[in-house]
Amino acid sequence: MKKIITILATLMLTTMSINFAKAEGFAVGVTGAYNMIEADGQETEATVSGVTSEITKKSVSNNVFTGSVFGEYSFANVSYANSGVTFGVRYTPGSADVSDKVFSRTDTSTGADVAAEADTGTYKAQAQVEKYINYYLDLPLYKSLYVKAGWSQIDVKTQESATSTTIGSYGDATLDGINYGIGVKGENGNIVWKLAYEATNFDTLNLTSSTSNKIKADLDTSEVNLSVGYKF
Repeated sequence: MKKIITILATLMLTTMSINFAKAEGFAVGVTGAYNMIEADGQETEATVSGVTSEITKKSVSNNVFTGSVFGEYSFANVSYANSGVTFGVRYTPGSADVSDKVFSRTDTSTGADVAAEADTGTYKAQAQVEKYINYYLDLPLYKSLYVKAGWSQIDVKTQESATSTTIGSYGDATLDGINYGIGVKGENGNIVWKLAYEATNFDTLNLTSSTSNKIKADLDTSEVNLSVGYKF
């Protein structure tokens, strides 16, 4: 991760002498991104009379490459930096695993726990994120350097399985998030490009299973991306 940020910072410094994209107009294009997904969560089993609820905590991560499409409109010469503000939207189809592997645990009930919970069994858990959409605003800083702020939304699909019926099943959820980043951009004729580092902090995920177990998780993503588009 530190190596990626160092490379990106070097590229930003070497391209700051390039004039920022100044032509006003609408652009469409594609983005390739290297994404780093991190999640911290816990599952709390339903409270049963006479038995303390079991809590299982886990931190997971995964790194994936994704592709997306974007459309944006830039306003020319509207700031002190002699460059424009850009409004845009970016959509990433497909899905990615939150963890780089499926996690499994085996529970064995003993004593009073057997009668109260009967939760002996093997549990497997994984989750996917999909249909990421990002509405954003690019603000110029100096020459080709800009900062980005936006609002994002993503779908989370749980993929749990168990040999015991006490765990139940969880539904899916849609999370909102705040997106921010920094990058460099420029243009060559009608071709526009961006190189950026971005991060998104999503709202806390809260789900309740069909057997009243609860999941609470915090999902964050960061990425290095390169966008290339055509300005009309």
